[in-house]
Amino acid sequence: MNVILYLSLLLSCCLYAGVRGGLPERIGVAILLTAVLASQVMPRIAFQGFKTIETGLLVVDATMFVCVVILALHAQRYWPMWMAAVLLNTVVTHLLMLSPALWPWSYSVANAAWSYPNPIILAVAAWRHRARVQRYGEDPPWSRPLPSGG
Repeated sequence: MNVILYLSLLLSCCLYAGVRGGLPERIGVAILLTAVLASQVMPRIAFQGFKTIETGLLVVDATMFVCVVILALHAQRYWPMWMAAVLLNTVVTHLLMLSPALWPWSYSVANAAWSYPNPIILAVAAWRHRARVQRYGEDPPWSRPLPSGG
């Protein structure tokens, strides 16, 4: 996939969501950017050239999936569920590499292709948040309170 295209999409969508979104959208931006940075570190540690399961990337994607599911359980938004569904597909793509018939090229392309929807989901979420604030005067971020630290 085109790295410049993805990074442009990622940065523009995350910047928009970070500035125009509510707290759940900003947390989503933090999760996404942290995962992207971690994905750059993990391959240097144990990169296999997509010949076998990329365990480093699998760990990053699975952790991101868990974080977004936790966000979906607390946020009064639908978008985290959409993002969790995309991330579940990403995790399953890694597990498909258990099949010896899967070619490394198709594994790498499928893994990269599932990265594109997430920034777009965040940008649309921020746009919808802004629309709800304009229409109703507020947009409550949480459907249930977050656990307190003390």
